[in-house]
Formats: sequence, C-alpha cells, structure tokens
Amino acid sequence: MAVEIHESGMSFGEYDDNQVFQIEKSRQYTEKLMQSGIKSCEFVLRREEKLYFVEAKTTCPRQIEADSPEEKKWKYQEYINDIVLKMRHSLILYANILLDRYADEGVPEKLMEKDLSDVEIRLVLVVKNAEKAWLEPFVEVFNKALHDELKIWKIPCVMVINELTARKKGLVGYTMV
Repeated sequence: MAVEIHESGMSFGEYDDNQVFQIEKSRQYTEKLMQSGIKSCEFVLRREEKLYFVEAKTTCPRQIEADSPEEKKWKYQEYINDIVLKMRHSLILYANILLDRYADEGVPEKLMEKDLSDVEIRLVLVVKNAEKAWLEPFVEVFNKALHDELKIWKIPCVMVINELTARKKGLVGYTMV
C-alpha cells in the first residue's frame, strides 16, 4: 500500500507503507509525549541503507545580522530551537521504540530492525518556499546546534533543502494547491 504524507504544502511520497513511520501522528507521540512538550519531526523513512528523519516547513527566516533587531534575532533562534528539538526528540523516541520502552504500534517491520549498524541516519529539513542560497547558512547552524547528536549517532550532517531539491531526491512527489 502506498503512503503519501501531506505537510507544509508538499506531498511526500508515495512510499511503501513498510518503509515509513509517521512519528508525528503516532500514538506513542500524540497520546504520551506531545502534551509534555516533546517535539517530533513529520516522519521517519527507510530507503535501502538510509534512515531519514524528515521535518517540513513552508518558510524559513532569513539569516540575521549582528545589527538585526532583537525581536528578529529571537524569532530566528526560536525557529532553530524548534527544529533542533524535533530532530533530537525524534531520534530519542525512535531509539526508545527499538528498545521496547514504547510500543512498536504503527512502526513497519522494516523500521523495527534492531541492528541498524550499517544504516546511515540523515536529518532532513525541507523548506518549501526557500531559495537555495537562503538555506546554505542553516546547514552550518543546524550542524553546530546538533553537534553532539551528529557525533553520538554518527550522522554525517543535517540536510537543509528546498522543495525542488527534495523533488529531485524523490522525497516530494508534487506540490499541494
């Protein structure tokens, strides 16, 4: 069965239902953790030997300068912190599902493999309405903010891409109207 995920004006997929876990809509998250301020990315996708944690946004703030107003700096940092928590918490929740601390309900068998030693983990932020040049500074910002997680989980880097790049990589099928 094919799965499409509609988020931030984009349609992710179609994916085989055995390769995607909609962590943000999962009972583990919605019934037990969301009310406690825990954050989650949209979904976890297993493609061959890669495991993608995907967060989608419609827009992103432009990079701030030293002389930017304080409110703009605060909103920029809030955007960064929100995505960092979503990635961090999603990694931890998924690991805890694999450790049987949470039920594996809704998690396809392909994503329940305990030995993921040969699987590369990717953290992906897809921003629908962003020029590539706007996103380049975010790569450095997110790599710095998630430095510990990148080291612990052996993740090469955070991917920050726009809808066009996501479409080329086969993550996004079409734009929703």
